Amino acid sequence: MKTIFRIFLSDIKKIRTNLMAFAVMIGICILPALYAWFNIAANWDPYSNTGNIKVAVANCDNGTKLASKEINIGNQIVDNLKKNTQMCWTFVDKEQAENGVVTGEYYASVVIPENFSESFTSILSGKLTRPQITYTLNEKKNAIAPKITDKGAEAIKTQVNESFIDTITTELAGILNYTSEQGNKKFTEITDNIKSAIGDVIDNLSAFQSSISLISTTLDSADTMIANTKKSIPDLEQLLAQSGTLTSSAKDSITAVQAVATQITAATDTVLNSIDTLYSNTESSISGITGEIAADADKAAEKIRATAEINRKTIDALNNIRTHVVTVGEKLGIDVSIMTDAIDRNIEKQNAIIDKLNSGADTVSATGHAPDNFESDVNKLITDSKKEFDGIKTTWNTSVKTAMDTAVNEVFKTLDGISALLSDAGTSVPNIETALTDAQNSLASLKSCLTDLDKIIGNAKNKLTDMQKKVDDISSDQALIAFIEEVSSDPSSIGEFMSSPVEVKTVKVYPVENYGSAMTPFYTILAIWVGSIVLVAVLKAEISRRDIEKLGSNVRPIQAYFGRYMIYLMVSIIQAIIIALGDLLFLKIQCEDPLLFIIAAVVSSIVFSLLIYSLTITFSVIGKALAVIILVLQVAGSGGTFPPEVLPEFFRSILPYLPFRYSINAMREAVAGVYAQSYIEDLLYLLIYVAIALFIGIVLRKPCIRIMKFFNKRLEDTDLII
Repeated sequence: MKTIFRIFLSDIKKIRTNLMAFAVMIGICILPALYAWFNIAANWDPYSNTGNIKVAVANCDNGTKLASKEINIGNQIVDNLKKNTQMCWTFVDKEQAENGVVTGEYYASVVIPENFSESFTSILSGKLTRPQITYTLNEKKNAIAPKITDKGAEAIKTQVNESFIDTITTELAGILNYTSEQGNKKFTEITDNIKSAIGDVIDNLSAFQSSISLISTTLDSADTMIANTKKSIPDLEQLLAQSGTLTSSAKDSITAVQAVATQITAATDTVLNSIDTLYSNTESSISGITGEIAADADKAAEKIRATAEINRKTIDALNNIRTHVVTVGEKLGIDVSIMTDAIDRNIEKQNAIIDKLNSGADTVSATGHAPDNFESDVNKLITDSKKEFDGIKTTWNTSVKTAMDTAVNEVFKTLDGISALLSDAGTSVPNIETALTDAQNSLASLKSCLTDLDKIIGNAKNKLTDMQKKVDDISSDQALIAFIEEVSSDPSSIGEFMSSPVEVKTVKVYPVENYGSAMTPFYTILAIWVGSIVLVAVLKAEISRRDIEKLGSNVRPIQAYFGRYMIYLMVSIIQAIIIALGDLLFLKIQCEDPLLFIIAAVVSSIVFSLLIYSLTITFSVIGKALAVIILVLQVAGSGGTFPPEVLPEFFRSILPYLPFRYSINAMREAVAGVYAQSYIEDLLYLLIYVAIALFIGIVLRKPCIRIMKFFNKRLEDTDLII
């Protein structure tokens, strides 16, 4: 230990007694500090001076009319930019703006086209044109300036969007104050039409049920008559005299059945025509929905959902009709597959209409406007469904209804056969009972079909009654009425809210006052490392042979290693203290804990100087080169300027092994706010490099001494490389 201090004191004496050496050492102590201070000062607060960056603005907007009011969004942008000091906004014509960017007079330009306002309001005409602002920038002029001007352009976009939404919403709300009474009147008219149509269908179904009841009564009478006739077969001979009367009576009954069957088909035709009316009302509800959405999106969405509900009830009725048509077909032996297939296809189309209406209503509720081509798409689906429904009517008229008529005619033919049998009773008495039994079976099947049809009609009436109630609920929705009144009463407040519905509250954790303070840890640590490199470049790492002779021949390599390092240690600590004090007192950086800031600088200087000294004494010139290479890697990959997460994969992979990382992080704790655990951990990780440096300087040096002497001798022989 004594020898180590003797070497150190000898080095101090050499500096103290040599004026030139003393001046050089003063320069070595101050030079790294100047490097740090100038860089920190240059980056003190660059983003507060963006007002000097010239950006050209050319407003070519011709304006447009909105609700008979002249608006010019381009002029609004210019007025707002004149109040904005974020950039040096220069207002010129289009040609000057474009040429200025090319020549470098302006960093960027913003050109507002002639149809800008017109494009903004195109959404109200149904022909949407996306408004565009031409933003041109000169990326050659500076690397950072385009990023700053990008922020300015984005700010213009945000401002325009907010201004437009505010203006449009305010105007529409004002218009709503005038048109709400007319809109309510139209809405009431539509709901009344729907309720009236549903009421007509219910009345027609009730008449249909009455007809079915009459037919059933007639069939009961016919069945009783046939039963009585069958009982009279043993006395047929006595009744032959009355055969003319019985035959006439039976034919009259069948004629009545035919009349009732005619009423059934007529009633069915009436129901189908009523459903036609529902289609017309649905088309009427959808017609003009785009305009209603623009006037009142929520109210229009409710109306769309109500229309979807009507279609859903229609599907339920179609399903019930399908079930009973199948039953009728099975009992009468009629092939109804064509009609059931048509009903299935119609139900699919009804579901498509419902899905389209519901998705459209959701979009209207969420965004305030309908999906593209919404009204035309719904009308197309309704037209396709109506075409399919026409096919159902055709099937009814040409197949099912004809089959029913055929079934009734079969009964009529049976009774004709009975009449023939009675006329030729002498030869046909054995066949009369069979004919009567067949007639009874046919009447029973027909009566069962009528019972099923009566149930179908009853279910349909219940569904339609529910639909009518929902329409009543929509037309008397107090919440909807209250919303319209609220929007109409204060248009400006609604516009202000819609233009900026969300307010972001920023909470800063460990706030930093300015960019210079934020960059201080990086430039300070960088200067300390540079200072250590300057030391090995100026001071000799090896003790001269003459000094060894003065100290005695028993100086061991480890004593020489630590003895010479003492001067490195002293100067590097002085460098670190000067840099840190200058940051605090001269630049007046933000620092929450100055003492911990100085400690981090001193510890970093000790670690860096020992590591660079060890590399130099062990590997000579190669060690100095390694120190520079490590510096380059740390400047690029230590996360001192950009977050490590945005660096390339290579730099992210070496980050944990770079001493800069821990020095910078420890110093940031002192600058912005101390989290004790992080500060201590960073310094402890940093001290690991002390062990690495000692391993290089003590353990690796011994086998490298001969090689490095040979290497240095060959360099000296060149008379060029020191």
